[in-house]
Amino acid sequence: MDTSGQQAFENDNPVEDDHAPAAGQPAKSPENETLPGHSFGRCNMRLWMDRIADNVYLGDADFRHTVRYHLGMDYAVVHDDLAAFGARIPTELEPAVAENDSRFNNPTVQHYNGIGERDDRVIHHPSYARSGNIIYETDLVARLATIGGLREGMSFYFLSNHAGEAGHNCPVICNFETARLLRAIPDFPGRDDYVARLEVPSYDDNMTASQFLTEVQGGSDVGANATMAWQDDGGNWRIRGEKWFCSNADADLLVISARYDEDQPGTKGLAVFMIPERKPDGSRNDYTFRRLKEKMGTRPLASSEIDFHDAYAIALGPVDRGFNRLMEMVIHHSRIALATAVLGFANRAYQIARAYADTRHAFGSTIIDYPLVRENLATIKAEIVADIAGTFSLIAMQDKIDLGKDTDAAHAAFVRLMSNLGKSVISRRVVDCTHHAIDAMGGNGAIETTSNLPRLFRESVILENWEGSHNTLYMQVLRDIHKYGHDEAYFSVMTEEAGKLPESLGEEKQAVQGLLEALKSDVDDLKASSHDLQTLKIQHVAERMCDIFYYVSALREGDHQRADTGSDSKLAGAEYFRQIRLTGEPVKWDEDYLGLIERVVSA
Repeated sequence: MDTSGQQAFENDNPVEDDHAPAAGQPAKSPENETLPGHSFGRCNMRLWMDRIADNVYLGDADFRHTVRYHLGMDYAVVHDDLAAFGARIPTELEPAVAENDSRFNNPTVQHYNGIGERDDRVIHHPSYARSGNIIYETDLVARLATIGGLREGMSFYFLSNHAGEAGHNCPVICNFETARLLRAIPDFPGRDDYVARLEVPSYDDNMTASQFLTEVQGGSDVGANATMAWQDDGGNWRIRGEKWFCSNADADLLVISARYDEDQPGTKGLAVFMIPERKPDGSRNDYTFRRLKEKMGTRPLASSEIDFHDAYAIALGPVDRGFNRLMEMVIHHSRIALATAVLGFANRAYQIARAYADTRHAFGSTIIDYPLVRENLATIKAEIVADIAGTFSLIAMQDKIDLGKDTDAAHAAFVRLMSNLGKSVISRRVVDCTHHAIDAMGGNGAIETTSNLPRLFRESVILENWEGSHNTLYMQVLRDIHKYGHDEAYFSVMTEEAGKLPESLGEEKQAVQGLLEALKSDVDDLKASSHDLQTLKIQHVAERMCDIFYYVSALREGDHQRADTGSDSKLAGAEYFRQIRLTGEPVKWDEDYLGLIERVVSA
């Protein structure tokens, strides 16, 4: 453990200080001078600030291993780029994002130009472009948009979210999804130019995209959308209506849902359209901003209510078929990306809190020496270890499917199922992780000017409610179980995954088999229940599905890590995750438990 500054606290006596008063003399208190105890505390806080300025990638042996585990021979190709980006996050990106997040630097909307003409524009603080360039310069969009490139791209995206949403990490995903969407549509006019401009590695020079589904009356009920699409005499599509929650409102390309057929209810009458900011003649398109949303988090990201006044639009494929398929492409990847994003929040929160525990002294010791502090941090760390292992395992499966290397229908169903469940389970738990990272710092953890923890916490709450509410996702999973047999796909794939565990993890493998058998009984009970009871029981089933998959994924990564580097940190994290998430029994506080939590936080 880091014992920096420990010598200065022997016998609970503070370090000697040049400003200490002579014996019998009153203390001096000129500006910028402090008493010896104050100097000692501030010195340790400087040590903490130095620690959290370290490279967030190179300083994280567990995540470096995850990248190496999933990329194999390709790891060497991206390692240097990841390291370069990891160095810029605490020293350049975080300060820019924090500056932009200041209430006086948040985006504003300018409705009229200097001569009183309607000219809705979002005005950003200069720090917004500065942070955007740092993110886009990683070539993140092109990496993600490359078929088979999710493992590589999401590695950069995970790191990028160590700075929070930053006003750009949501648009990054919209860009990559729009690029993939356009490539999937044959003969789309101007497709190659749009894609190329979406992938430009510069915020100053690229196009950005956004996706708007939500309407005031519908929320997650997309089938209730009322915004209309109609064709003018020239055959051009026009959009009339409004969207309620439009993030990245000033995007160059808006991908939206609209009802092209009022006679078909629900999603059957909907189609997907792209609305460019500029019409073919170069004039601004016909939509206006009502107001920007005053959000508790993700404040640098301009979110607005937008009215469409017969705006010019381009249909993304034939309107009479494909809405659900196209939107599934978008939403599916968004949910995987959201889980990756919030895990970036949690990992940075852990790094900040862990460094604080190493450098903060109380009652004669660094606070990491206290079991209650270690237990709190171990709970956060174990959750991160298991969730990252499961999320990147899912990403690797998606890459194989996209590349055509895996055509097993059960695997495709499993990925759909776990992307829906993972978004819900992980986003909710990351709120707890960031919250308890703040706890580790006590009062200092709640101060916006001391660290990024308060912002990461606020933004984790926001992202928890993006890409489908918990209840919406539970109901989607329940429908998929009954309609497509996704529960059968789950057990088929998990039997395969458990079978890949080595014999050296024989006890763990046996435990997984028992967990799957118990879960099968729970699913049978669920399906035998009344509909109303099923809507309640699905929550428990969903969490167990996730937790078993994440545990197995962490075991497989942990076994590889031990052979590759000699470290048992992931296996320790997996075991602690099992104890707190899967046993259903109270923790047994004994010497073995003390040893376990110490191993979890030792990496």
